[in-house]
Amino acid sequence: MNTAPTADALAGAIAAATVIIARDGASGLEILAIERAMAMGFAGGAIAFPGGKVDAGDHARGPCFAGFDGLDPEDATSRVSAAREAFEEAGILLSTGTTVDIETRTRLRPASDRHEIAFPDLLGSIGHCLSAQALTPFARWLPPLGLHKRFDTRFYLAALPPGEEMLADGHEAVNARWATPAELLADADAGRISVLFPTRCNIARLAQFETVQALLADPTPPPFIQPDLQADGWLTIPEGLGYPYIRERMESVRRQ
Repeated sequence: MNTAPTADALAGAIAAATVIIARDGASGLEILAIERAMAMGFAGGAIAFPGGKVDAGDHARGPCFAGFDGLDPEDATSRVSAAREAFEEAGILLSTGTTVDIETRTRLRPASDRHEIAFPDLLGSIGHCLSAQALTPFARWLPPLGLHKRFDTRFYLAALPPGEEMLADGHEAVNARWATPAELLADADAGRISVLFPTRCNIARLAQFETVQALLADPTPPPFIQPDLQADGWLTIPEGLGYPYIRERMESVRRQ
């Protein structure tokens, strides 16, 4: 199995991180789905998970981080990015510490989004610590060569921490909801929501699990995936990587 991209494949790609936040609901496993603002330069109006570009300030150094020593530096940085995006877009802190009141959250979220405070400093200001174990690697996706905008995206899993509640920021994430993967797939099939090909594939993979515990206990190694456009017009990903949904007609694919 190919587990890492080549230097040629990464040429021009932008490092990004995404977190799939999960909880146990009345109907089984639920995941947090956000609707990106139509004005967004990438995937406007699409259903996605909290995520975005890796920022220069997303480093895992200092007393506000635990368990990051020994991780690949890019993996460590991406986990910090994913946790930051969870807070900025969904209002969810994946870190642990004292309870953070609404007023403090309301003040810090836009400051973080505007890069007025780096995430390590934000954690320090609220007395929180981010554990590397709070974010479990799920997959790494890289679009095919030739697209004008390509994101090298690391996907992580995170269980919704006790006491945390979702609140869309109303800016990048105009709406957000908890839904089972099956519900999201049904909405996508009916045309009620728009999803990019990697999102659709990941939702289908998540639909195989009934609980957060089962999802986090999945022994499948996090794969590196670069979709391939076949001569017959199908966009495909390899079999045997844990994905039941592996291809889509190119004319139906939403890529950005």
